[in-house]
Amino acid sequence: MNLYEEYAFIDVQIKDLTKLKEDKRKQIIDEMIEDNEDTKTASVGKFTIVPLKSWTYSEKVYALEDAYKSQKAKEESTKEATCEIKPSLRFTPKKL
Repeated sequence: MNLYEEYAFIDVQIKDLTKLKEDKRKQIIDEMIEDNEDTKTASVGKFTIVPLKSWTYSEKVYALEDAYKSQKAKEESTKEATCEIKPSLRFTPKKL
């Protein structure tokens, strides 16, 4: 297996493992809620359900965000903003 094939293989594994991890996370949370537990100690470590905040803002905030994005675009187009370009790698797998 060459370098590119290895990279593609690892990319697929990461995607599969990420999906599997999300599925397991949901199962663990559901089980802990059903058992009325906030914390569970297992042989591999401690699992704790923590609150995760998700905010919804007023239209005023979204308007400010649009103005901010517009100002950023303006400064980028007028070269007022500076840009640093670094090499990056994009991998597009073949459709099988």
